[in-house]
Amino acid sequence: MQNCPCGTGKDYNQCCGIFITGKQLPSIPEELMRSRYTAYTQANVDYIARTMKSPAADHFDPAATKSWAEQVNWVKLEVLNTSSENTRGTVEFIAHYTQKNKRFVMHEISEFQFEQGQWFYVDGKGPDKLSSLKSGGKMSRNDPCHCGSGIKFKKCCGKIS
Repeated sequence: MQNCPCGTGKDYNQCCGIFITGKQLPSIPEELMRSRYTAYTQANVDYIARTMKSPAADHFDPAATKSWAEQVNWVKLEVLNTSSENTRGTVEFIAHYTQKNKRFVMHEISEFQFEQGQWFYVDGKGPDKLSSLKSGGKMSRNDPCHCGSGIKFKKCCGKIS
């Protein structure tokens, strides 16, 4: 038995493996989010791309994503909150990883859309960015990035290509 990287304690083949291999579609946003996390642990960019739609897919770079995922050691996934209603869903999570012997966390509230019989990842925001935007404020380019990278926003998620 190989424990699934997503942290459920279940066997991979009975957990995220059934989604990644295409044997079954995730029935709720949390299953999709956990399977996408597991795909990142495998650097399985095909699955990651297959499970996303615009706006998240608009600037998705498969080669850069694969390169990054291969350099990361995924440590732990914590699911903090999930909700879904009709065709919309959210999952708040913290993913712990190391890269070049440094520890990082990615804290995100992922947004999902149910279309054509399946769930898709459509967007993700850091909780700091959400609270800042809800209060009418703006994230400064010199603030730490909301993704938890420890890098300034302008050098990370706010980088202009």
